Amino acid sequence: MNTEPPIAIEINCETGVETVRPLTAEEIAQRTADMARAEAERAEKEAKEATELAERTALATWIAGHPDLPEAARNALARATGVTLPALPA
Repeated sequence: MNTEPPIAIEINCETGVETVRPLTAEEIAQRTADMARAEAERAEKEAKEATELAERTALATWIAGHPDLPEAARNALARATGVTLPALPA
């Protein structure tokens, strides 16, 4: 693990002078908060995607289990939900 304090690199656009300085306590706190928020958003997105996949899979399973549904209804449900259904037996 890196034990060096985080730094900020600032470049003066007019002069091109580069300044390297340690981050302030406020900047470190903000960076930590930003990283935590990004991680929470990523986890929330993954959970939402997993839920949607489970719902689509459940619907596809339900539709596949009802071969008595008219083919047009099966196809419409599949298109509306983005699921792929197995072909009906001939």
